[in-house]
Amino acid sequence: MASTETYDLTALRAALPSLADVTYLNSGTEGIMAEPVLKSYFDILGHFERYGFWDRHRIGGEMAKARERLASVINADPEEVCVTHSGTDGVSIVFGAFTFQESDEVVIGSEEHPAIAYPAFALQSMAGIRVKRFKFCHDPADTLRSFQEQFSPKTRLAAFSHVSCETGIRMPAAEMIRFAHERGVRVLLDGAQSVGSFPVDFHRLGCDYLTGSVHKWLCGPKGTGVLAVRRDRLDELTPRYIGGGSLADGFPWDRLDRPEDVRVKFHPTTTRFEYGMRNPALYAGIVLAVDYLANVGWQAIADHERAMVTELKRRLSAIDGVTVQTPLEWERSSPIVNFRVEGVTGRELHQRFWDAKIAQRAVRDPDGIRLSVAYFTGPQDLDRVIETVQQVRRG
Repeated sequence: MASTETYDLTALRAALPSLADVTYLNSGTEGIMAEPVLKSYFDILGHFERYGFWDRHRIGGEMAKARERLASVINADPEEVCVTHSGTDGVSIVFGAFTFQESDEVVIGSEEHPAIAYPAFALQSMAGIRVKRFKFCHDPADTLRSFQEQFSPKTRLAAFSHVSCETGIRMPAAEMIRFAHERGVRVLLDGAQSVGSFPVDFHRLGCDYLTGSVHKWLCGPKGTGVLAVRRDRLDELTPRYIGGGSLADGFPWDRLDRPEDVRVKFHPTTTRFEYGMRNPALYAGIVLAVDYLANVGWQAIADHERAMVTELKRRLSAIDGVTVQTPLEWERSSPIVNFRVEGVTGRELHQRFWDAKIAQRAVRDPDGIRLSVAYFTGPQDLDRVIETVQQVRRG
């Protein structure tokens, strides 16, 4: 197999001891943390849990560093970035802070994660908005056409995945964003399956809001995510959850005896959404995880994943009775591969793979399973997949 490998894959895999027990192909749900990152993260976390507020002064600066690191990953300004609990959290922040009127329309995709589908349809149920869906297609021109057909003068927001979590289809996001903006429509791009898996450029894409999950492809602490909001869009969002950290300095404590005179201003950056108690050790873990992968090399990671996923799709396609349900072309896809085996349901295939100690995810529509190829995926993992599929085909 032709390889574009530009790093020591054997050494990187050695830093992930679980790979000796499990073939791990599910970074699209949860990434796994390398031992050097994990050790340093646990040391910081343990010290903070033991010393509490006494230690916060020592590691509090990690919060700003985490925003800086995440901003560098997606090419945003640090002031445009905040740390969330997950990609889902970021999506809900935007949906909750966006001002809708009854009968406004929101356009979403046909293969959305619950992160987008649930809040969109919840608002349809509770606030009287209308949700319209476009189709994710293998041909980006068809996707764009379907997207455009859902727009009307009532469209206020388009919210869709950069990469389908079901099939790995990559959206023609820049063209879609440009079309929406020409009609005055804001765009929320869900980068849960793109941030950390291939280069994502917030400024060049031009979307108004971008979310991502740090615990997936970036292999950061579980329960961490990122939200980026364009500077000129920030004041269009009204936070619904407000606490310490949400407001600008200078709260008028001296006026509380005249509460009718009290007016507040939100923090001038996206950190207005980081309200209340935050664990600085989690932020430190983000810094460690991002720095580790940056040292491996973002382009090297993208090249490696592209080579691996291309080879995986080639080998799966060569097996009789197997259908790859992800575009074969890299530019139309991602490190995610969805496939099915004739005569076997996705749930059954998922269980067979689980029994073979291969971590992956079942997909309902289109019926099959999903494999996520990560920076640490090696030829031995592909061999294990092919062996298991062949065993399934033999019955």
